[in-house]
Amino acid sequence: MQKENIYKLLVSKDIFEDILLIKTQTLEKQASKHWKKELYEPKIVDDKIIYEVKQISKLFISNGLGNDKPSLIIECNRVEFSKEKDCFVFNLGKVIEQKNTTMGENYKDNLIEQLLKEKELMQNDINKDYLTNIFNRRKLEYDLDVFTNQSNSSFLTALFININSFKAINSNFGQEIGDKVLGVLGKKLRKHAKYLNGHAYRYESDKFVILCFVAKEQLDSSFIDIKRDISSEVIYHPKEDITINVGIGVSFYNETNSKSKMIYEALKNLK
Repeated sequence: MQKENIYKLLVSKDIFEDILLIKTQTLEKQASKHWKKELYEPKIVDDKIIYEVKQISKLFISNGLGNDKPSLIIECNRVEFSKEKDCFVFNLGKVIEQKNTTMGENYKDNLIEQLLKEKELMQNDINKDYLTNIFNRRKLEYDLDVFTNQSNSSFLTALFININSFKAINSNFGQEIGDKVLGVLGKKLRKHAKYLNGHAYRYESDKFVILCFVAKEQLDSSFIDIKRDISSEVIYHPKEDITINVGIGVSFYNETNSKSKMIYEALKNLK
């Protein structure tokens, strides 16, 4: 009966936990004299000696010293040599056995928690506009469905913001400056949306929406503050300095009782 091929490795705590949580599926060892001696197998082919990388079926991986050290046995799918990194790469498979790990029975819970966090981050990226770093239209449509079905939907307000002469800015100064204008505006809208207990969204190229829950009497002063704050930002350019001027329109859900009509009315009320 052939003896099972298993190899022992000592790794740091961080690497050990990454392997256990399946954050990494490879393990690298620099091609020192020691590792070349351990992992290269000489073979004679056509009266010539060639060296092949030894294949290992399982790895015993531990962290620390003594009998109580955490350890695991894991499948090793393949061992390769990377010329680019000058290292040996162990391609890892599934964990077969684990002992004295700090995660123990909570391993699955930790893994699920990690996956949920990664999913949340991915979802956040999907819902963001990369130029302005505010929410996109997809997120706007989703939030409209949520907000209009809440018990406080009668307080839902839409502010429609349009950049005046944005096409002229792109034509006169170039797309790179146009993108910078969008970035500046996105930062300003995020700040004011927070003040208004709401969120900012990019609706189209030069059009934006803030959905918020705020009393009508607050809005007149908010319009002035938003416009003044946006126009106070100067973007310097060799031709001439650029200021951003916007028009703002508003509408209220309790006056329209329609998601699409609320957005349309806010656009129609631009001034």
